[in-house]
Amino acid sequence: MRRIVSDLAAYLRALSSAARRGWDAFFFAPADPTPLGLVRIATALLAAWSLFVLGLDLDAYLGSHGWADPAAIRGPQLERQPWAWSFWFLVPDAMLRPAWIACLATYLLLAAGLFSRVTAVLGWIIYVSTVRRVPIALFGFDQVISTLLFYLMIAGASGQAVSLDRFFRRWRDARAVAASKAFAAGIGRLVAPRIPAVPAPTVSAGVSLRLIQLHLVFIYLMAGLAKLQGPSWWNGMALWGTMMAGEFVTRDFSGLADWPYVINALTHASLALELLYPVLIWVGVLRPLMIAGAVALHLGIAFVAPGLTEFGLAMIAANLAFSSGAWLRSLVAGRPDAQPALRVLFDGQCPRCRATMAGLTAADPDRVLEPIDLNAVEPSSVHPSLTKDACMASMHAVRPSGRVYAGFDAMRAIAGCLPIAWPLAAIGRLPGVAVVGRKVYNRIAASRPRDVPCTDEACALPGRGQSALSGERDRDPREPSRPARIPAEEMQPR
Repeated sequence: MRRIVSDLAAYLRALSSAARRGWDAFFFAPADPTPLGLVRIATALLAAWSLFVLGLDLDAYLGSHGWADPAAIRGPQLERQPWAWSFWFLVPDAMLRPAWIACLATYLLLAAGLFSRVTAVLGWIIYVSTVRRVPIALFGFDQVISTLLFYLMIAGASGQAVSLDRFFRRWRDARAVAASKAFAAGIGRLVAPRIPAVPAPTVSAGVSLRLIQLHLVFIYLMAGLAKLQGPSWWNGMALWGTMMAGEFVTRDFSGLADWPYVINALTHASLALELLYPVLIWVGVLRPLMIAGAVALHLGIAFVAPGLTEFGLAMIAANLAFSSGAWLRSLVAGRPDAQPALRVLFDGQCPRCRATMAGLTAADPDRVLEPIDLNAVEPSSVHPSLTKDACMASMHAVRPSGRVYAGFDAMRAIAGCLPIAWPLAAIGRLPGVAVVGRKVYNRIAASRPRDVPCTDEACALPGRGQSALSGERDRDPREPSRPARIPAEEMQPR
């Protein structure tokens, strides 16, 4: 008997320990914040779109004499939920437009990832306040967006990746590196930030992603179980009823009446996806299929019923929580065997050039750029067609294929590799922009300042001439920088 009791106690201790480890591993394992950053962008843009639509007739939606009378809304609301709140009830009609503009700006800042911890909280408050002020406009889209905003807010991790907050943090670090006069053999002056381009996995990002994932699984599960109670989902005609409904549908699908088996197959396939998604999404090898199926489902619903497009986009945004951060980055940065996408030759003796490269490398998503100080290498070693004089005249960028860009064209090619600069790259390809851009770039490049004149002494390549910094070239680039040596003649009293 004593043996049974002791073994039972040991088993219960082991079970409790395993449960704690499993709980911690499931909810508190560090996760890549890249998917969370994309969820933030999509959610904030959809929230901004929803608020923008209300702004087209702001007085009718939020005004004291609009469709939703404040007294008629507030009274029953407080009876059901005494703790319910909405700041829109406190905004006078004269201040509706300024308040609306401020709220819209908040969502745009959240989408950009600027002050993301604060704007995530404000974004959730704005959305909940708007939904409670205009309940007549509430539908599934609003519930999904308010839920995503809550999970983006709760751990404060939405700005850890794909955000201006992270860009500015890396930019400050890159500027510090550029100012430290650190060198590396074969590279020259260092201008890249020490903060890695790939964001580190964090517990806070893992918590937010896991909560979104669990809520998404619950939505699909409840939707599937609810549909099982309807006979039209069993006989395969549910989608036909949706296609013939006039509330959201704008296209004529009556031709599908001759294809009942197609309708049956689509109906049963959508139901099967909603029932299987909550289980199979946790199986790594099947996860891409489940995500692709969910995206196809919601795009199909949007095609059949355009009025549900926003809801479909919100659900697709939530599905990003299950995506792989490494795979998402590879869509922008390319495969590891194709990196760097550009080798950039710049003048390390030019403060303006160093500052420019610091900003560009701070925006690098994942080793897309390889900055090379042309004063530390022979340009022809990077590409046979490059000369020292040509590289001194303008920045050059070289692709792995051997294609060379110079000046404005190099800057445009670099912008095309950095997501934060994609709008500038698109503008640079507009007719006439390149002609003006080349002239402006050449004028700026010709007048750029340099630390010292480019003489054989100052710009000597390794092994050619004497440089006051030659002793610095081969040291570890992450060691603290040493003070520059002062020539003896400058130490003499004048």
